[in-house]
Amino acid sequence: MRIGMVTACYKPVINGVTRMISLYKQVLESMGHEVYVFTLGEPDPAGDEPGVIRSAAVPLGESGYYVSTGYSSEARALMQEMDIIHCHHLFMSVEMAHRYARCPIVYTNHTRYDLYTGTYSPLAQPAADALMRRIWPEFTDFADVVITPSESVKQVMLEFGVRRPLMVIENGVDLRPFYTPPQPLTKSNMDIPEESILFVYVGRLSTEKNLHHLLKQFAIAQDIVPHLHLMLIGGGPDEEKLLQLVRELKIMAQVHFIGPVEYEQVPNYLAMADMFVTASESEVHPLTVIEAMAAGLPVVAPASPGIVETVTSGATGLLTQYLHGGLAAAMVGLAMNAKSRDTMGSHAREASSRFGIEKTVKRTVALYEQLRVERPDLQRESEHGRWMLRERSRPLVKQLGNLLRLPEWVEENKPRWWEVDWFDDKAGVDEQGHE
Repeated sequence: MRIGMVTACYKPVINGVTRMISLYKQVLESMGHEVYVFTLGEPDPAGDEPGVIRSAAVPLGESGYYVSTGYSSEARALMQEMDIIHCHHLFMSVEMAHRYARCPIVYTNHTRYDLYTGTYSPLAQPAADALMRRIWPEFTDFADVVITPSESVKQVMLEFGVRRPLMVIENGVDLRPFYTPPQPLTKSNMDIPEESILFVYVGRLSTEKNLHHLLKQFAIAQDIVPHLHLMLIGGGPDEEKLLQLVRELKIMAQVHFIGPVEYEQVPNYLAMADMFVTASESEVHPLTVIEAMAAGLPVVAPASPGIVETVTSGATGLLTQYLHGGLAAAMVGLAMNAKSRDTMGSHAREASSRFGIEKTVKRTVALYEQLRVERPDLQRESEHGRWMLRERSRPLVKQLGNLLRLPEWVEENKPRWWEVDWFDDKAGVDEQGHE
């Protein structure tokens, strides 16, 4: 098959999505498929691997993401020759693929957009949710099938009104380098005492990862167990804020900021750690957690969607229901029990086997082949048109209904100042509980 991976960013940007696409490309090509990556940014024929097609776009600061109104003529022409298009971002990906592709489109939802809109937009969470109830269904309508890496995220998308067929295919990892690191590092390599208990976090240093909570919880745990250390691997916009927080908490000697490292080096760093820890509640299906499990590390984390489908609390790690206090208690509990750490680490390594990339790609290819036979893309336009007509007709239908039941409508829509006593002790409070 000729398979087009469509993404808003690609290497050298380092994140879970770019790693997943790169790994998919390698495995699919080893199976004999022809794979192209359609992305945005300045074309770099010398630096890019074969099959990467970049279209010029405007960079969004130093984020690695770009904005564009369309793809280059080369990308458009090549995209029309694909047998399957697989999109990996909701924005700057699915809609543009829909414009140019002449084949079935698959979209994998890698991100909890419902949480990100509340974090990164000026909107309050209820307003952000209302926005996503409009955007999520409308953009996913451009695909034929939506893949979610976890059942919990599938349920979230259904609650937000996504209409396309949803299929759960878990994220996959190349487990081999984590089972046997090529050049394992030791604590002494990083000037960390060998007798210390070392927690490791791998990921972006950004707001949605809740690292300020993690550092505060670590400070509490470290006060109880003084020989605890924490290693943060990754970079991001919050690095300076986190460094300042570490200084305020007086844990500079125990927290080690490693910065971004090449992905091939991650197994070597995990080899020196005793446990993996994260405070993130926005994970869809965390690759870094799977990688840590493959490295034989117990996981300490909040019991959030995505993580609860990866880690079994009490068997492969400890999950806490309460971010404040619970994370510190879990860290202390495992730090003081070497036997539990060893047992959970062994179980974690065994459990990681179900996330091997070969299994993930095999299921995805089966979906591709099914779509090539069924060709749901030929019905996509008419379905989308019907859905949009239905959505846009709802206000008119509601108005007509109001006219037919005018007395009830007046009762339900009377001004707030009209007979306020009717609200009793909830005077001045609307249906959502806002004053």
